[in-house]
Amino acid sequence: MSPLVAWALVFALATSSASGTAPQDENPFEKGILLYEQGKFADSITYLEKALNRYPEGSNILWNLGLASAAAGQHAKALTYWKRYRNVRSDDWQVVPKLIQTYQALGRIKMRDETLAALFRLREQTRDPRLKQTPLFCREQFKVNDRLVLAYQFFEPSGEWMQFYRFVVTDSKGRDEFFVSLGSYEKTNQISKELGDIKEGERLYHFDGYYPGRVHKTFGFLKAKITPTYDAIRPTVLKMLKGEIQPMSSSQFK
Repeated sequence: MSPLVAWALVFALATSSASGTAPQDENPFEKGILLYEQGKFADSITYLEKALNRYPEGSNILWNLGLASAAAGQHAKALTYWKRYRNVRSDDWQVVPKLIQTYQALGRIKMRDETLAALFRLREQTRDPRLKQTPLFCREQFKVNDRLVLAYQFFEPSGEWMQFYRFVVTDSKGRDEFFVSLGSYEKTNQISKELGDIKEGERLYHFDGYYPGRVHKTFGFLKAKITPTYDAIRPTVLKMLKGEIQPMSSSQFK
């Protein structure tokens, strides 16, 4: 049984009458979760707030209110619930990326960057093995052509196939369909150095797309001495996802 379902069951039992099962409207948390799963986010908020009135420090209620508010586009409200959740569950680092996403949605870039820096410090100092072993985090969610895009950043890019950012595009059911990344692969850089295409201290970065059927597409390259920032590459990625920038080449892995 998942923690979410288990908590809903506990809440339902706690709000049952002594003589038997309570009417459906007496289980607002359960109703709120059902509405959320149906995509009725504004209605979900209404019921989850009823649940919160009964349990003001219910962490599962606060978490789901943050999710529902963000999904409904009510980002100021989402921020309130994420902050309250963090006060109740200061041990849960997963709320920090939610704060980053919300500050991004609100256009509060200074707060976004301060929270982003705090997340990196937390990962450096933490003893939590789950956070230490987590390679990337979602820093923004947005839609392109009615498709949800999850923008990830890698904590410590490394390896032969090094990636820095990954934009995952989901299908109509919310499942990952394909992704576009900014990477800097070792073999590509080695060849570029041998050909004299990049200078000493430079790296070659590239935009790549990975699609079903093991299809790979290259959209473009850029040279830089430092890793391009998220804000610098985001407009280019948006054009790629909208089809305004077409791939330079395409291949299929065997």
